[in-house]
Amino acid sequence: MTAAILPEGIEQHSRGTVTPLAPEPAAVWKEYGLQEAEKAAYKGAKGTFSVSAWRVADATAAQAAFQLLRPENSAPSTASKLAAKSGGALLVAMGNYVLQFDGFAPEEETLNQLILHMPRYDFSSLPALTGFLPADGKIANSERFIVGPSSLDAFAPGLAPSLVAFHYGTEGQLARYRVQGGEVSLLLLSYPSPQIARDREAAFAADRKDLIVKRSGPLLGVVLKSASPDAAERVLAPMRWEANITVNQQMPDPKGDNIGVLVINVAKFSGVMFVFCLVAGLGFAVLRRARGKIFGQKGTDPGEVIGLNLEEHSGK
Repeated sequence: MTAAILPEGIEQHSRGTVTPLAPEPAAVWKEYGLQEAEKAAYKGAKGTFSVSAWRVADATAAQAAFQLLRPENSAPSTASKLAAKSGGALLVAMGNYVLQFDGFAPEEETLNQLILHMPRYDFSSLPALTGFLPADGKIANSERFIVGPSSLDAFAPGLAPSLVAFHYGTEGQLARYRVQGGEVSLLLLSYPSPQIARDREAAFAADRKDLIVKRSGPLLGVVLKSASPDAAERVLAPMRWEANITVNQQMPDPKGDNIGVLVINVAKFSGVMFVFCLVAGLGFAVLRRARGKIFGQKGTDPGEVIGLNLEEHSGK
């Protein structure tokens, strides 16, 4: 089979057989926008290792796939912003790709060179939703990203897609917590505006009175499972939404469309041109007088600047 993703060589190791991958659950991967998935063995002077690669729709889907593939016992790695190591395996998410290295731990430079050869690489940024999850008590590697009905059914069964309202472009981040009183499952839902989130909060209150819901800005925190109401409140309490606005473009000058400013600028320009002409004229007059005194040249009629003497030549 011809490789669609993986390059022919990595650090002087040649690619061997390429095998297609069919990740499960298929419906969830389809929702993540899975485009290609394959695994290849590499052999070289330093031994053999294998690389698995998944290409999805964008960086958001890559983060979702990374959370799904990450082993529960894995530890964070500094190889990339999204990287986890478990035993001899390294899982990395970069752009719209998720890569797993078995038996080989590439350096950051190797990863960057590898990504350069990946087809249809996506440079979109990671979603900010995960950063709003409360940190205290969160169970490591328990996060699952939700982008549609299939991932909702897989990770938060029993919650109706119509209640979540994915037609707004809703995204969800699920995580489990271990706090005083037992374990809690928290689902953060992100909506385009605080008004939509407020409407969804009212819908949850009307349809699912068994759930504890909290809104903060365009975020909705829903406790799906809790050992006690007190445990749910401990998880929801630190949930905060903070808007970070960065102005990175030059704002238009309010004076630009003022007709009065335009008239003043024209007057200033006219004044500058008048002074320039006056100085140039005086300078020319001074040079004419200085020419006769310094070089002994005969002066001319002050009113005569250029004379063609056509009368003298008309009789010849």
